[in-house]
Amino acid sequence: MKSTLKTLKLSLLAIGMGTTAFVHAESHPSTTPPSAEITSLKHLDSLKTFENISQLKTPTVQEFKTQSGTRVLFVEAPELPIVDIKLVFDAGSARDTELKSGQYGLASLTAQLLDEGTSTQTTDQISENFERLGAQYGAAAFRDMFTVNLRTLSDSNLLNPAVDQLLSILKDAQVPQTSYERVMQQNRIGLAQQKDSPATTASIRFWKELYDKHPYAQPSTGTLTSIELIKPADIRKFKDTYLVAHNLSIAIVGQMNLDQAKALAERITQSLPQGQHARTLPKPDATVARTVYAPFDSTQTHILMGEIGITRDNPDLPALTLGNEVFGGGDFNAILMKELREKRGLTYGAYSGFSAMHSNGPFMINYSTRTDQMDESLRVAKQALRDYVQKGVSLDTLNEAKTGILNSYPLSLSSNSSIASQLAAMGFYGLANSYMADYPKQIEAVTPEAAHQAFVRYVNPDKMLVVVVGKEKPKAEGDTASQAVKPVATATPAQ
Repeated sequence: MKSTLKTLKLSLLAIGMGTTAFVHAESHPSTTPPSAEITSLKHLDSLKTFENISQLKTPTVQEFKTQSGTRVLFVEAPELPIVDIKLVFDAGSARDTELKSGQYGLASLTAQLLDEGTSTQTTDQISENFERLGAQYGAAAFRDMFTVNLRTLSDSNLLNPAVDQLLSILKDAQVPQTSYERVMQQNRIGLAQQKDSPATTASIRFWKELYDKHPYAQPSTGTLTSIELIKPADIRKFKDTYLVAHNLSIAIVGQMNLDQAKALAERITQSLPQGQHARTLPKPDATVARTVYAPFDSTQTHILMGEIGITRDNPDLPALTLGNEVFGGGDFNAILMKELREKRGLTYGAYSGFSAMHSNGPFMINYSTRTDQMDESLRVAKQALRDYVQKGVSLDTLNEAKTGILNSYPLSLSSNSSIASQLAAMGFYGLANSYMADYPKQIEAVTPEAAHQAFVRYVNPDKMLVVVVGKEKPKAEGDTASQAVKPVATATPAQ
């Protein structure tokens, strides 16, 4: 394991766990006699929610562009001597096959091998340098985006060389053969282990069936076959093509002022190749209603159902978020949980959600059940969705969902790194710099009618893809909305 994983764990935890992070309750002796009658409180002030949305304070976001046109979102956070930098490239796994066909997993391998050596440094030297500077580095590839993260102390004597080290990786990553072979072997093992997981098998099959030939269809990690097509030269070419200034947005949070943030962003973008922005992703085809069965010798049957949904900049997202919170948000008040678990004991948990992405992401329902309860669970889940789309949501139920979302929202802004993640998503998806402040207001403004109509527009219960992974094939009889079950052969799980 690389030493960078240990970086700052002691020093930053010591800083983060100081008086700025915790408010300790004072100890007071009780003046109530032990024999006094026990009375109930009319309310709990500690659980009091926002009386109005104006009470919710969000970080002040400053926006600017570098000379190369790169968008930068910045939040000044002077409380801790830390700076979080997130570089977000339009270089997720959706770009895997744009340079050469069949190379699924290319973005993921690039992220794993980016810090494995330059023309002047070995991977151990890079790791030791970050550790010496008290800095944390990381890179990851998702379907939409490729992220490079740096957390460093704000002292210029430490920040500047940490940024230099980051830039040397981005400009000069060489993908040494020994590192390539080691990471490839790790990936082979991981991909082989996926075949033992019915939940992973169901997820991979769902995306493949839903998106077919669209770039979202294949898993970000690739397949055992596809990664063998990827060589070190392909990884370097991917880096040189997509990890460039014109394909980048930047998020910065930390102890620096606006001028310093501008200088930092300019330094980053001027050091990178300028390149070109990645092309627009295609729109996926409409969902074709069908049931797909993949046999798997497992104790539980795993079920995913859904359809093509929305893009991240869709103005109906707040209404859909609230509507989904009522239907399948995951708590015990959600309709899916009540119908499948509380009333019938068909599953431990059932969830639904919209994955809003650059191109249209999926709306998805996900749960597992006993094989002998599979057909009943499918009938109940589909009927619950039909009823919800037809009837909508009551005002009281919607207000309960609003309270839950609004009360949990500050937790998503509770640290510098979480704020940086929010900024990164805002920059990547082209959201307004006021998004963090606007979002709770948008949630508060959603009416039952708006939530209902949004679901009607984007969710069609009779045009759902259903993927079933388990011991037995589901029955289509009695379900007028389902077409014939389409069997899909899969490899027998390893014993």
